[in-house]
Amino acid sequence: MMNRKAESHTALFLFVIIIGFMAAIIRWFPVAYIWATYEDLVGEWAQFYFFAITLFFSARLVLSKSRHCFFFAALAVACLYVCGEEISWGQRLFNIGTPDFFSRHNLQQEINLHNFVTGPYSTKLKRVIEVVLACGFILYGILYPLELRTASRWAILLNNKGLAAPPLYLWPFFLVASLLELRLFTFNEAEIAEILLSLALALMGLYHWQCHKQKNKDQSISPWRQSIAILLLFCVGMGLATATTVISYQVPHLRADMDNKIEGGLKKFAERYGRYGDWHNATKLYLMLHEKNQKNTAALRSLAVCYQKINKEQKSKELISKAIHLDMTRYGRNPGRVSVNLSLYKTLLQAGYPEKAEFHLQKALQAAKRKTQLEPYSASAAYWLARSHLAAGDMTSALQEMEKAVHLKPDSASYKKAFYRLTLKQKYGAEEEKNETEG
Repeated sequence: MMNRKAESHTALFLFVIIIGFMAAIIRWFPVAYIWATYEDLVGEWAQFYFFAITLFFSARLVLSKSRHCFFFAALAVACLYVCGEEISWGQRLFNIGTPDFFSRHNLQQEINLHNFVTGPYSTKLKRVIEVVLACGFILYGILYPLELRTASRWAILLNNKGLAAPPLYLWPFFLVASLLELRLFTFNEAEIAEILLSLALALMGLYHWQCHKQKNKDQSISPWRQSIAILLLFCVGMGLATATTVISYQVPHLRADMDNKIEGGLKKFAERYGRYGDWHNATKLYLMLHEKNQKNTAALRSLAVCYQKINKEQKSKELISKAIHLDMTRYGRNPGRVSVNLSLYKTLLQAGYPEKAEFHLQKALQAAKRKTQLEPYSASAAYWLARSHLAAGDMTSALQEMEKAVHLKPDSASYKKAFYRLTLKQKYGAEEEKNETEG
């Protein structure tokens, strides 16, 4: 028999390091957390490589005619599929445009299959899938090996039929992955769940490969070699993920896309930190957005709210005054522009000038309606009329116009996402942000 004590301790050490690191960066280094959980960044590449390592060990076990070869053949095919889906089959890497079919029907407008039925927002189907996955992690990763350890008849039968079990010491990975998969905090924790699951499967592949070698050679493997193999597997996966992210960032079209994702992450996580009352981290992220674009009045308004929450009233007033100045400058150049009037409406309302704010809201509505009359087939005109109706509190009209924008330009990801957000807002009200599941 192989001595699994050292292996168990090493796996537990890795688990504690991962969870501790994630907890630390989400609390003190929010930008690092964005890099760790956003698409095309370190966390997603880590998932890709750990699934690829699982594929490697599964293929070796199949070729070596392991007694669980049919199970590992199925796992290899599943890992190949997941690896491809994780990177949209190389679409962004090779700068491949989205074909019209995927553009119209894929909720993320990417070359992958899973986003035909699930997208960036919570739906009943997506919730069902998440619950099923969470239950599957617990049943397969915890209950099955536990029952096998206690010599349960049904577990032994399944094992004899070819269902390989993960080593029991991986139970913390499966347990926490199942909890995070349910998105209890809506803080991109499902991405952490995927990192834990992919690593657990890679370690399971390593475990069964070691067992297979030991059985064939009729000799035990040193506990130190077991531990070193686990640490080496983790380091290889994370090293490749980090290197791929760094190299990708040097490619112009990938860098632009990654920068856009990071900027979007700054805004979304600033909102989420604010929702949980962590105004210091929210302020930090809004400041970064402000530094990237000092003429962004939306960031100025949000930053003003943060300073108000941390009792820096004077700083908050200065930022609102700056936002008013920027908006009025734009208004002087183009007084009929819908976006300018909507921005002024929000800024003046926040500054405490409701009558002036209402004037610009009505002006935005009039300009937007006139634009749709002049250009009835313009998706952009419908979109801005929807935004104006939304600001005025007319959700029904806003939804109708946003749906029209999507119909007129079905290949627009921004219009589709805006429509989904409005749908969620109508359904959940102020809680709609909690139903955004990605990014």
